Amino acid sequence: MKNHFFLSTCFLFIFTSCQSESPCETFQLGKPVNIAFHETISFCEAPISITFSKIIEDSRCPENVVCIWQGLAELEVLIEVDGNEEAYLLSTYPTFRNIPSEVQVDAYRFSLKDVSPYPNTTKSYQEKDYNIQLHVEKVNE
Repeated sequence: MKNHFFLSTCFLFIFTSCQSESPCETFQLGKPVNIAFHETISFCEAPISITFSKIIEDSRCPENVVCIWQGLAELEVLIEVDGNEEAYLLSTYPTFRNIPSEVQVDAYRFSLKDVSPYPNTTKSYQEKDYNIQLHVEKVNE
């Protein structure tokens, strides 16, 4: 009876721990990947996970307005490579505050390609509506 209880407990533990793991996404280095706000994407083919964690600023000129300057979007991503996670700021206009549009972590380069939705004076957006597009590639060292 004790063996049956022990085996049942082990099975239950294994089953519930497997359910809590997030599935990995199909990933191809060199192809853009879209990440929703507060979403974490883990990749099967490389030891990488990326979380779109914060929107720091979105002062881009709305698409239905003529502006004096283009504005920018700045955001924070959490990047984990080989079990080491770190927060990085990325910007759509890196020369303004010296916040880069791409970072290199170990043998991988992460480049910000797009932030959406684009501002518009006739629509209001919340943080949960945002998505980013990153390009991830392996670099030669």
